[in-house]
Amino acid sequence: MASVGLLLLPEWLRSRKNDDDINMVDVSHASTTKDYQLLPGTEEEINDPQNNINLKPPKEVVDHKVIFAAACLDVIANFALTIGFFYVGSGMYQVIYSSVVIWCAVLSFFFLGRKVSVVQSISIVGVSIGLALSALGISENSKLNTPPPPSSSTGTAMPHSYHMSSTMFGMIITSFATFGYACVYVVSDQILTSRAPDTLPPSPKKVCFLVGTYGTILSLIYIIFYTIPNWNILITQEMEKKIPHSSYFVIILMYILLCLSSFIHNFAYYWLMKEIGNVSTGILNSLRAIIVFGLSHMMFCRIDHGQCFNFWKGWSAVVVVGFVTVFSVSKARESK
Repeated sequence: MASVGLLLLPEWLRSRKNDDDINMVDVSHASTTKDYQLLPGTEEEINDPQNNINLKPPKEVVDHKVIFAAACLDVIANFALTIGFFYVGSGMYQVIYSSVVIWCAVLSFFFLGRKVSVVQSISIVGVSIGLALSALGISENSKLNTPPPPSSSTGTAMPHSYHMSSTMFGMIITSFATFGYACVYVVSDQILTSRAPDTLPPSPKKVCFLVGTYGTILSLIYIIFYTIPNWNILITQEMEKKIPHSSYFVIILMYILLCLSSFIHNFAYYWLMKEIGNVSTGILNSLRAIIVFGLSHMMFCRIDHGQCFNFWKGWSAVVVVGFVTVFSVSKARESK
């Protein structure tokens, strides 16, 4: 989010300049039209302060407190989602995270006054059942025995995703993080849609930039006050244990690739939302969950049984993805 917000800064500045140019054209056009309508003896209308006020374009108002709250939620949700990812594996992670659209609907119903139809209510219940089925799949994988993961001075290097207790904890924390991201989306929706008389809400690009900037500041505070003082324990000692498979060059390269892939992912997501609509985008997200589920089974099942595909996990993926797709289609038909 931080890198995407900063990279969108030039586009936001250019769009802001275009908006100002449009406003100037509208004002000059309004003045010219009024000149053609002048009649003798109407000088009072020219000096009427009310008419001058009407010519002023609405002022953009930014509530930085709400935007900072959205940034805090974004950082916390991202932190929890990263932890949950290591506990449940990439396949179940994608299935659980695909339920974010359901959480958005529930929160929008309670806090934004949005309506939820019967079909959407059934979809919400169906997704809940699908997530419950995933717990049965996790329980089945926990019967498999595999050596525990290596530990380090800061604890377990990678949580044991096939132990019942740790995996269930990962499922819970991933669900919590998904709920947190839904809160971010609902708060962003509130920022972009709520407005007072004679005011305009900030543009999506500006909100993205501000949330990304605040998120970057919070991340830098964490790095400065925690990571750097404990650099030897957190970084140096861990790298020495992984020689020759780790180096500063590899780590820096991976971070660059992570920022680049995150930017491409977010840019493509918003482009798809604009070009093909939210229904097709929701279906593509569901398709992504299925593909990641299959790839994680093929690539990691032999070394991590928590990534293995089984009957209950398969049904969980089908139920969750299916009801998310039904919900998206129902939402699109409702908006027409």
